[in-house]
Amino acid sequence: MIAGILAGICSAVLQSCSYIASAAYLKRHSSATGLLMHAQGVQFFFALPLLLAMMPGEAMTARLFAANALWLVIFTIAQFSMFAAQKTVEPSKIATWLGLKIVVLAVLTTIWPLDGESVDAWRWAAILVTISAAWVLNASGGMKPGWKGAFFLASQIVVASLCDRQQVAIIGIFRDMGAGLFKASLLTLCIGYASFGLFALAYAAREGWRRALPKMRDASPFAVLWFTAMISIYFCYGRLGPVFGNVVQSSRAIIAVAIGYLFIRLTKCRVEENVSGRLWLRRLGAAILMTAGIVMYSLG
Repeated sequence: MIAGILAGICSAVLQSCSYIASAAYLKRHSSATGLLMHAQGVQFFFALPLLLAMMPGEAMTARLFAANALWLVIFTIAQFSMFAAQKTVEPSKIATWLGLKIVVLAVLTTIWPLDGESVDAWRWAAILVTISAAWVLNASGGMKPGWKGAFFLASQIVVASLCDRQQVAIIGIFRDMGAGLFKASLLTLCIGYASFGLFALAYAAREGWRRALPKMRDASPFAVLWFTAMISIYFCYGRLGPVFGNVVQSSRAIIAVAIGYLFIRLTKCRVEENVSGRLWLRRLGAAILMTAGIVMYSLG
């Protein structure tokens, strides 16, 4: 259990750091499409060897192919929206706002239940807590997203929720093939990133390797942090189960605010707005509220 908890905390730290790394790339190159493709090109070289080592024989059935193709479409929209939103929303806010996924998941569960899920009064109370956190976060200063930033942020929250559900469906396919939870989760990660990586490498080739390789180098910090965070999340879920694992990993919002505060105090790279200590405390309060809402929802 200790290993699972540590993996969950590790994933929260790595994912929070990855938001800083992606914001730093966007400060330099200002291209959400470029970051999406260059990072996925790097992650291809992590995902493919793992996929080849673990893939069951004759596993690429029509069902798996169709499920992965749908995931690719949803994932592309979700990742692009995240990077586009980061042009006008600080990383510490992004991490906290993502807690609103439970609102979307609750609505989706009500309309389209998955594996007997339901939303009871306790979970609706948790949703009210997360909405309160969003209200506190909105008054915490910093960059103003504008209508375009708000659109991409909302798109990320909604589409990332759909992406989560599609990943659960693919994990279920691998579980039907006899894989355990951790292996099925890792296979889901690797088959998705390896297949997306083929398109990313084609994009880099069309761009020209002399131009693409320096940008892939700049995207590497995000790619490494994100991919390692995903493996840590799945290890956490494999050891603790998805419910307890989600509770541990929900600390991401608090960790992201702490890292954002330290980053702006210790570096000259302005990926976070320099707001007052009082407003940073308000962000921390919003992150704690959001984390409490996620914990309540997960335990409901």
